[in-house]
Amino acid sequence: MKILKKIIRVWFTLASLASFLVGWVVLAHAPKPNQFDPSSIPSIPKLDPIPSLDQVILSGQSESFFSTNQRSVVLRSGGS
Repeated sequence: MKILKKIIRVWFTLASLASFLVGWVVLAHAPKPNQFDPSSIPSIPKLDPIPSLDQVILSGQSESFFSTNQRSVVLRSGGS
């Protein structure tokens, strides 16, 4: 029984080393990914600046802005 255990351990060791080396060789010979090319990026669009809180309040939109975001949340547990 001890001989069978030693044979299995040696077999697992050799199979592990062989699969590791084969994987290493496959990854080493794999095609390399494309390098970053800055000229392929489209230009970034210009966005309007975000209004400050004072601008929102002074513009008269504060009532509709704050009233739409107020929701009552009811938390319920599913326990008994």
